[in-house]
This record gives sequence, C-alpha cells and structure tokens, in this order.
Amino acid sequence: MLHIRNLRNLIHATQYNATFETDVSRGIRFNLVGLPDNAVKESQQRIDSALRFNGYKLPGKKIVINMAPADIRKEGSAYDLPIAIGILAASEQIIAPDLNKYMMMGELSLDGGLQSVKGILPIAIRAREEGFEGFIVPKQNAREAAVVDKLKIFGVENLKEVIDFLSGRISLEQTVIDTREEFKTKIANYDLDFADVKGQYNVKRALEIAAAGGHNLII
Repeated sequence: MLHIRNLRNLIHATQYNATFETDVSRGIRFNLVGLPDNAVKESQQRIDSALRFNGYKLPGKKIVINMAPADIRKEGSAYDLPIAIGILAASEQIIAPDLNKYMMMGELSLDGGLQSVKGILPIAIRAREEGFEGFIVPKQNAREAAVVDKLKIFGVENLKEVIDFLSGRISLEQTVIDTREEFKTKIANYDLDFADVKGQYNVKRALEIAAAGGHNLII
C-alpha cells in the first residue's frame, strides 16, 4: 500500500487549510471523501482524461483521497491539480522528492490544460505563512499571486509542465512583480473620470469630499 500525505491546499482561500491524503491500494474504486461538493466530485472525470492525454492513467486500484479536515465543506474545481499530482505520486507514476515544498491549485481541462481559479491572492499569502517555498498556479493567476513577496510563484499552462518540474526534468521561470512600480503605473488608471462629466459641479464636489473623508453620501 502506498500512502502520500504531502499535498496541502486551502479551502476557498479561507484561514482553514486542508491536507490531501492519497492512498492507493488493492481493489477497484475511486473514493473522494471530506465533504466535497459536486464540482469536486466531478474532478475524477477531468483528471482521468487529463492523465490519459498526457501519457499517464488512473491506476486500476482502490484510490482513496481524503480532504481533511473532514467536517468542512470543500467547493469548486481548484483542487483538480493537487488531486491529480497526489494520485501520480502515490501510485509511483512520478517521483517528486520536493513535492512538500510547493502548494498548488488549478482546474484541469480534459487535455491537461490549466484554467484560472478564484481567490489566488489570499491563498498565496497563506502559503507563505505556512512556510511553502513556492506556489504553482495557472499562468493566468501568476501575476496576482506574485504580489506576495518571499514566495516563489510559478505560472504553468498544463499538467505536463507541473509533472516535469516536480520530477526535475525542467525548470520553471519564476513570476516576479515589482509591486511599487505596478501600483504607481495603475494608481490613476480608471475607466471613468469626473472630467468626463459636464456640469454638476456641486454634485462632483460633494462626491470628492465624501470620498476623501470616507463618508456616506445620499444623492
């Protein structure tokens, strides 16, 4: 029996963290426990297709994935990537000695491509607090996560990249954001501006005063 307990993730970017335990043993069944919702349960079909497309497979054995703590509901499709990697590592289809160093999240397409997920920024903050060396995310989320300093952010496009990186076959380019420059260039970048409003001087003045002082306003 193989047992892996080194995939950790977050539940909806809250302060609760979840440990993914993957057990592969004799038998035939796929069990996902720990109060998963339907989107999480459906991950089996997405993972199965993504693995086959990339030359791997769900092992023909009994697979039990426990999402602890079991009394907190897990929602969404962001758990596809850690579940897939847990299955591969537990069934020894990949050897990933540094797996404990990385948090990862991402929704899998049927061909193994990674789709963006919600709530990456607070999850990245928690990953740093938990002492992870790096955070593997879909490429679309990389810049958002990179706002967090002292945490290596790796944006990836597909499952194969993650497997090759964890197996030591390739290196990934770290996404780095200069937050000061980023905020400086975008601080006054708005779609709408009072300069576009003709007249209404008293109303604009009232809105400016309310905004400056953090006051409520009824017009």
